[in-house]
Amino acid sequence: MSSVQWGGIMKHFLKIIVGLGAGLSLSLTTASAEELSPGTTDHPATAQTSVAAGPQWIFGYSYYKYDLQGSRAANNGIYKFGQGSVDLQVLSATWLYSARWTFVAIAPWIKSRVETIYEPGHLNLMTTDQTQGLGDLRMMGISPLLAQDAHLWMYDVSVTLPTGSTNENFSSDLAQSLHQRASYNMQPGSGTPDLIVGSTYSYTLGSWVQSARGQVTVRGGKNAEGWNLGTEYQASLSSKYQVDSYLNVGVAGSFKSREAVQGRDEKYEINNHYNDPSTGISGDGHQYYHAYQTNWETDLVAKLQSPSWSHFSASLEGGLPFWQGFINKDNIDLNVKYWLAASLTAVF
Repeated sequence: MSSVQWGGIMKHFLKIIVGLGAGLSLSLTTASAEELSPGTTDHPATAQTSVAAGPQWIFGYSYYKYDLQGSRAANNGIYKFGQGSVDLQVLSATWLYSARWTFVAIAPWIKSRVETIYEPGHLNLMTTDQTQGLGDLRMMGISPLLAQDAHLWMYDVSVTLPTGSTNENFSSDLAQSLHQRASYNMQPGSGTPDLIVGSTYSYTLGSWVQSARGQVTVRGGKNAEGWNLGTEYQASLSSKYQVDSYLNVGVAGSFKSREAVQGRDEKYEINNHYNDPSTGISGDGHQYYHAYQTNWETDLVAKLQSPSWSHFSASLEGGLPFWQGFINKDNIDLNVKYWLAASLTAVF
Protein backbone atom coordinates (compact mmCIF):
# COMPACT_ATOMS: atom_id res chain seq x y z
CA MET A 1 0.00 0.00 0.00
CA SER A 2 1.48 3.36 -1.07
CA SER A 3 1.62 6.52 1.06
CA VAL A 4 -0.98 8.07 -1.25
CA GLN A 5 -3.40 5.19 -0.64
CA TRP A 6 -2.64 5.29 3.09
CA GLY A 7 -3.29 9.05 3.23
CA GLY A 8 -6.66 8.54 1.54
CA ILE A 9 -7.59 5.82 4.02
CA MET A 10 -6.46 7.92 6.96
CA LYS A 11 -8.59 10.92 6.04
CA HIS A 12 -11.61 8.57 6.33
CA PHE A 13 -10.39 6.61 9.36
CA LEU A 14 -9.34 9.61 11.44
CA LYS A 15 -12.89 10.93 11.32
CA ILE A 16 -13.73 7.85 13.39
CA ILE A 17 -10.64 7.45 15.56
CA VAL A 18 -9.19 10.85 16.55
CA GLY A 19 -12.30 11.81 18.48
CA LEU A 20 -11.55 8.92 20.81
CA GLY A 21 -9.11 11.18 22.67
CA ALA A 22 -12.13 12.98 24.00
CA GLY A 23 -14.28 9.90 24.67
CA LEU A 24 -11.63 7.77 26.24
CA SER A 25 -9.65 10.13 28.34
CA LEU A 26 -13.27 10.76 28.37
CA SER A 27 -13.89 8.10 29.90
CA LEU A 28 -14.98 10.96 29.69
CA THR A 29 -13.73 11.46 33.49
CA THR A 30 -15.74 13.46 30.85
CA ALA A 31 -19.46 13.11 31.04
CA SER A 32 -19.25 12.54 34.71
CA ALA A 33 -20.38 13.90 37.92
CA GLU A 34 -20.00 13.03 41.55
CA GLU A 35 -21.14 9.43 41.25
CA LEU A 36 -21.73 8.71 37.56
CA SER A 37 -20.08 8.90 34.18
CA PRO A 38 -22.54 8.45 31.30
CA GLY A 39 -21.45 6.74 28.12
CA THR A 40 -19.69 8.65 25.44
CA THR A 41 -20.21 8.07 21.79
CA ASP A 42 -17.03 8.29 19.72
CA HIS A 43 -17.66 11.69 18.20
CA PRO A 44 -15.55 12.40 15.07
CA ALA A 45 -13.28 15.37 15.57
CA THR A 46 -11.15 15.43 12.45
CA ALA A 47 -12.23 17.23 9.30
CA GLN A 48 -12.06 15.72 5.83
CA THR A 49 -8.85 16.72 4.08
CA SER A 50 -6.93 15.86 0.95
CA VAL A 51 -3.64 14.11 1.68
CA ALA A 52 -0.66 14.07 -0.68
CA ALA A 53 2.07 11.49 -0.96
CA GLY A 54 4.78 11.25 1.67
CA PRO A 55 4.70 11.83 5.44
CA GLN A 56 2.00 14.28 6.53
CA TRP A 57 1.13 16.15 9.68
CA ILE A 58 -2.44 16.83 10.73
CA PHE A 59 -3.11 19.18 13.65
CA GLY A 60 -6.53 19.52 15.22
CA TYR A 61 -8.37 21.49 17.86
CA SER A 62 -11.82 20.33 18.99
CA TYR A 63 -14.31 21.64 21.53
CA TYR A 64 -17.04 19.39 22.91
CA LYS A 65 -20.03 20.47 25.00
CA TYR A 66 -22.19 17.94 26.86
CA ASP A 67 -25.39 19.05 28.63
CA LEU A 68 -26.46 16.62 31.36
CA GLN A 69 -29.53 16.06 33.56
CA GLY A 70 -30.28 13.58 36.34
CA SER A 71 -33.79 12.15 36.65
CA ARG A 72 -33.92 9.62 39.48
CA ALA A 73 -32.61 9.26 43.02
CA ALA A 74 -30.19 6.59 44.18
CA ASN A 75 -31.90 3.46 45.47
CA ASN A 76 -30.68 4.22 49.00
CA GLY A 77 -32.32 7.68 48.85
CA ILE A 78 -29.11 9.52 49.74
CA TYR A 79 -28.73 11.65 46.61
CA LYS A 80 -29.70 12.38 43.02
CA PHE A 81 -28.19 14.55 40.30
CA GLY A 82 -29.58 17.81 38.97
CA GLN A 83 -28.02 19.60 36.04
CA GLY A 84 -24.48 18.97 34.88
CA SER A 85 -22.14 19.77 32.04
CA VAL A 86 -18.80 18.77 30.59
CA ASP A 87 -16.65 21.09 28.46
CA LEU A 88 -13.85 19.28 26.72
CA GLN A 89 -11.07 20.80 24.65
CA VAL A 90 -8.78 18.49 22.68
CA LEU A 91 -5.52 19.19 20.87
CA SER A 92 -4.28 16.46 18.53
CA ALA A 93 -1.22 15.95 16.34
CA THR A 94 -1.21 13.18 13.73
CA TRP A 95 1.83 11.91 11.83
CA LEU A 96 1.24 9.78 8.73
CA TYR A 97 4.55 8.02 9.20
CA SER A 98 4.30 5.33 6.52
CA ALA A 99 1.92 3.17 4.50
CA ARG A 100 1.58 0.92 7.56
CA TRP A 101 1.62 3.23 10.57
CA THR A 102 0.09 6.49 11.67
CA PHE A 103 0.80 8.01 15.09
CA VAL A 104 -1.50 10.32 17.03
CA ALA A 105 -0.88 12.37 20.19
CA ILE A 106 -3.95 13.67 22.06
CA ALA A 107 -4.08 16.21 24.90
CA PRO A 108 -7.47 16.91 26.57
CA TRP A 109 -8.51 19.74 28.91
CA ILE A 110 -11.59 18.75 30.90
CA LYS A 111 -14.05 20.90 32.84
CA SER A 112 -16.84 19.09 34.72
CA ARG A 113 -19.75 20.59 36.66
CA VAL A 114 -22.62 18.87 38.52
CA GLU A 115 -25.47 19.61 40.91
CA THR A 116 -26.03 17.00 43.63
CA ILE A 117 -29.26 16.96 45.68
CA TYR A 118 -28.97 15.18 49.03
CA GLU A 119 -32.00 13.35 50.43
CA PRO A 120 -34.29 14.40 47.56
CA GLY A 121 -37.86 14.81 48.77
CA HIS A 122 -36.68 15.34 52.35
CA LEU A 123 -33.63 17.48 53.07
CA ASN A 124 -33.27 18.61 49.43
CA LEU A 125 -29.81 20.06 50.09
CA MET A 126 -28.23 20.96 46.74
CA THR A 127 -24.53 21.50 46.13
CA THR A 128 -22.76 22.52 42.92
CA ASP A 129 -19.24 21.23 42.33
CA GLN A 130 -16.76 21.87 39.55
CA THR A 131 -13.32 20.61 38.56
CA GLN A 132 -11.08 21.32 35.60
CA GLY A 133 -7.61 20.57 34.38
CA LEU A 134 -5.36 18.79 31.92
CA GLY A 135 -6.33 15.16 31.37
CA ASP A 136 -4.07 12.21 30.63
CA LEU A 137 -2.01 12.50 27.43
CA ARG A 138 -2.61 9.70 24.95
CA MET A 139 -0.12 8.34 22.40
CA MET A 140 -1.67 6.12 19.74
CA GLY A 141 -0.40 3.98 16.87
CA ILE A 142 -2.82 2.96 14.09
CA SER A 143 -2.27 0.28 11.44
CA PRO A 144 -4.47 -1.46 8.82
CA LEU A 145 -5.54 -5.08 8.97
CA LEU A 146 -7.65 -4.91 5.80
CA ALA A 147 -8.16 -2.17 3.20
CA GLN A 148 -9.99 -3.61 0.21
CA ASP A 149 -12.78 -2.12 -1.89
CA ALA A 150 -15.49 -0.90 0.50
CA HIS A 151 -13.95 -2.57 3.57
CA LEU A 152 -11.58 -0.95 6.05
CA TRP A 153 -10.40 -2.75 9.17
CA MET A 154 -7.85 -1.13 11.49
CA TYR A 155 -6.30 -1.80 14.86
CA ASP A 156 -4.72 0.66 17.27
CA VAL A 157 -2.58 0.51 20.39
CA SER A 158 -2.33 3.41 22.83
CA VAL A 159 -0.66 4.30 26.08
CA THR A 160 -1.79 7.12 28.33
CA LEU A 161 0.55 9.14 30.50
CA PRO A 162 -0.72 10.13 33.98
CA THR A 163 -0.48 13.88 33.36
CA GLY A 164 -3.97 14.61 34.66
CA SER A 165 -4.54 15.53 38.31
CA THR A 166 -6.18 13.10 40.75
CA ASN A 167 -5.94 15.53 43.65
CA GLU A 168 -8.68 18.06 42.86
CA ASN A 169 -11.17 18.99 45.62
CA PHE A 170 -14.89 19.58 45.27
CA SER A 171 -15.68 23.29 45.01
CA SER A 172 -18.97 23.59 46.96
CA ASP A 173 -18.97 25.20 50.41
CA LEU A 174 -20.07 21.94 52.06
CA ALA A 175 -17.28 19.91 50.47
CA GLN A 176 -14.73 22.63 51.18
CA SER A 177 -15.68 22.58 54.87
CA LEU A 178 -15.06 18.82 54.89
CA HIS A 179 -11.84 19.12 52.83
CA GLN A 180 -13.35 16.49 50.54
CA ARG A 181 -11.48 15.46 47.43
CA ALA A 182 -13.50 15.28 44.20
CA SER A 183 -14.93 11.92 43.13
CA TYR A 184 -13.04 9.49 40.91
CA ASN A 185 -14.97 10.44 37.77
CA MET A 186 -14.53 14.17 38.28
CA GLN A 187 -10.76 14.02 38.55
CA PRO A 188 -9.21 15.23 35.25
CA GLY A 189 -6.77 12.31 35.21
CA SER A 190 -6.59 8.63 36.14
CA GLY A 191 -3.21 8.79 37.86
CA THR A 192 -2.06 5.57 36.16
CA PRO A 193 -0.25 4.75 32.90
CA ASP A 194 -2.86 2.80 30.96
CA LEU A 195 -2.81 0.50 27.92
CA ILE A 196 -5.65 0.82 25.38
CA VAL A 197 -6.14 -1.68 22.57
CA GLY A 198 -8.87 -1.19 19.98
CA SER A 199 -10.10 -2.12 16.53
CA THR A 200 -12.38 -0.31 14.07
CA TYR A 201 -14.17 -1.66 11.02
CA SER A 202 -16.05 0.39 8.42
CA TYR A 203 -18.01 -0.50 5.31
CA THR A 204 -18.81 2.09 2.65
CA LEU A 205 -21.66 1.59 0.20
CA GLY A 206 -22.23 4.63 -1.97
CA SER A 207 -23.10 7.50 0.36
CA TRP A 208 -23.59 5.21 3.37
CA VAL A 209 -20.80 4.50 5.85
CA GLN A 210 -21.29 1.87 8.57
CA SER A 211 -18.69 1.57 11.32
CA ALA A 212 -18.09 -0.52 14.42
CA ARG A 213 -15.45 -0.23 17.13
CA GLY A 214 -14.39 -2.13 20.23
CA GLN A 215 -11.67 -1.38 22.76
CA VAL A 216 -10.40 -2.27 26.21
CA THR A 217 -8.47 -0.12 28.69
CA VAL A 218 -6.17 -1.83 31.21
CA ARG A 219 -4.84 0.17 34.15
CA GLY A 220 -1.16 0.21 35.02
CA GLY A 221 -1.10 -0.35 38.78
CA LYS A 222 -2.51 2.17 41.26
CA ASN A 223 -1.97 5.90 41.52
CA ALA A 224 -0.43 7.95 44.31
CA GLU A 225 -3.78 8.04 46.15
CA GLY A 226 -3.94 4.24 46.19
CA TRP A 227 -6.63 3.45 43.58
CA ASN A 228 -7.29 2.93 39.89
CA LEU A 229 -10.46 3.24 37.82
CA GLY A 230 -10.75 -0.46 36.92
CA THR A 231 -10.60 -2.18 33.55
CA GLU A 232 -12.95 -0.60 31.01
CA TYR A 233 -14.69 -2.04 27.94
CA GLN A 234 -16.23 0.06 25.18
CA ALA A 235 -18.07 -0.61 21.94
CA SER A 236 -19.71 1.67 19.37
CA LEU A 237 -21.74 1.42 16.17
CA SER A 238 -22.75 4.07 13.66
CA SER A 239 -24.55 4.40 10.35
CA LYS A 240 -24.17 7.70 8.49
CA TYR A 241 -25.37 9.03 5.16
CA GLN A 242 -23.39 11.62 3.21
CA VAL A 243 -26.11 13.99 1.97
CA ASP A 244 -23.64 16.10 -0.01
CA SER A 245 -20.03 17.27 0.24
CA TYR A 246 -20.78 19.29 3.39
CA LEU A 247 -23.41 17.39 5.38
CA ASN A 248 -23.82 13.91 6.80
CA VAL A 249 -26.55 12.57 9.09
CA GLY A 250 -27.12 9.29 10.84
CA VAL A 251 -27.39 7.26 14.02
CA ALA A 252 -24.59 6.44 16.48
CA GLY A 253 -24.60 4.27 19.59
CA SER A 254 -22.13 3.44 22.31
CA PHE A 255 -21.77 1.00 25.22
CA LYS A 256 -19.36 1.20 28.14
CA SER A 257 -18.78 -1.05 31.13
CA ARG A 258 -16.17 -0.45 33.80
CA GLU A 259 -15.11 -2.59 36.74
CA ALA A 260 -15.31 -1.40 40.32
CA VAL A 261 -12.67 1.09 41.39
CA GLN A 262 -9.66 -0.82 42.69
CA GLY A 263 -8.68 0.61 46.07
CA ARG A 264 -10.20 3.67 47.76
CA ASP A 265 -9.47 7.36 48.10
CA GLU A 266 -9.89 8.06 51.80
CA LYS A 267 -10.11 11.82 51.20
CA TYR A 268 -13.11 11.32 48.92
CA GLU A 269 -14.91 8.45 50.64
CA ILE A 270 -15.16 10.26 53.97
CA ASN A 271 -18.75 9.20 54.75
CA ASN A 272 -19.36 5.61 53.68
CA HIS A 273 -21.90 5.03 56.48
CA TYR A 274 -24.47 7.78 55.93
CA ASN A 275 -27.34 7.78 58.46
CA ASP A 276 -30.15 10.30 59.02
CA PRO A 277 -32.37 9.06 61.90
CA SER A 278 -34.99 11.73 61.15
CA THR A 279 -35.76 10.26 57.70
CA GLY A 280 -34.43 6.73 58.06
CA ILE A 281 -32.16 7.25 55.05
CA SER A 282 -28.85 5.41 55.45
CA GLY A 283 -26.25 3.47 53.52
CA ASP A 284 -22.95 3.71 51.68
CA GLY A 285 -22.88 7.07 49.92
CA HIS A 286 -20.15 5.89 47.53
CA GLN A 287 -21.29 2.36 46.69
CA TYR A 288 -21.68 3.32 43.02
CA TYR A 289 -17.93 2.92 42.56
CA HIS A 290 -17.76 -0.40 44.42
CA ALA A 291 -19.32 -2.43 41.59
CA TYR A 292 -19.51 -2.49 37.80
CA GLN A 293 -20.81 0.70 36.13
CA THR A 294 -22.49 0.12 32.76
CA ASN A 295 -24.23 2.59 30.46
CA TRP A 296 -25.31 2.97 26.85
CA GLU A 297 -26.47 5.78 24.59
CA THR A 298 -27.96 6.04 21.08
CA ASP A 299 -27.97 9.39 19.24
CA LEU A 300 -29.29 11.06 16.15
CA VAL A 301 -26.24 12.87 14.74
CA ALA A 302 -25.51 15.47 12.07
CA LYS A 303 -22.26 17.04 10.91
CA LEU A 304 -21.51 20.07 8.76
CA GLN A 305 -18.11 20.06 7.07
CA SER A 306 -16.57 23.19 5.55
CA PRO A 307 -14.64 23.25 2.30
CA SER A 308 -10.85 23.39 2.68
CA TRP A 309 -9.16 26.79 2.84
CA SER A 310 -5.51 26.30 1.96
CA HIS A 311 -4.36 23.95 4.77
CA PHE A 312 -7.43 24.43 6.96
CA SER A 313 -10.95 23.08 7.32
CA ALA A 314 -13.62 23.19 10.03
CA SER A 315 -16.65 21.21 11.11
CA LEU A 316 -19.67 21.51 13.39
CA GLU A 317 -21.39 18.43 14.75
CA GLY A 318 -24.21 17.65 17.15
CA GLY A 319 -26.02 14.72 18.72
CA LEU A 320 -29.45 14.25 20.29
CA PRO A 321 -29.79 11.06 22.37
CA PHE A 322 -33.06 9.16 22.03
CA TRP A 323 -32.23 6.04 24.08
CA GLN A 324 -30.00 5.85 27.15
CA GLY A 325 -29.65 3.37 29.96
CA PHE A 326 -27.65 2.72 33.12
CA ILE A 327 -26.85 -0.29 35.29
CA ASN A 328 -25.04 0.41 38.56
CA LYS A 329 -25.24 -0.33 42.26
CA ASP A 330 -27.10 2.93 43.03
CA ASN A 331 -29.50 2.66 40.05
CA ILE A 332 -28.67 6.34 39.45
CA ASP A 333 -28.62 8.20 36.14
CA LEU A 334 -27.15 11.32 34.57
CA ASN A 335 -28.51 11.62 31.05
CA VAL A 336 -26.96 13.46 28.13
CA LYS A 337 -29.56 15.98 26.89
CA TYR A 338 -27.49 16.92 23.84
CA TRP A 339 -23.88 17.35 22.75
CA LEU A 340 -22.14 19.70 20.33
CA ALA A 341 -18.65 19.57 18.81
CA ALA A 342 -16.69 22.09 16.77
CA SER A 343 -13.28 21.42 15.26
CA LEU A 344 -10.55 23.11 13.25
CA THR A 345 -8.00 21.01 11.34
CA ALA A 346 -4.76 21.93 9.56
CA VAL A 347 -2.91 19.58 7.18
CA PHE A 348 0.74 20.02 6.19
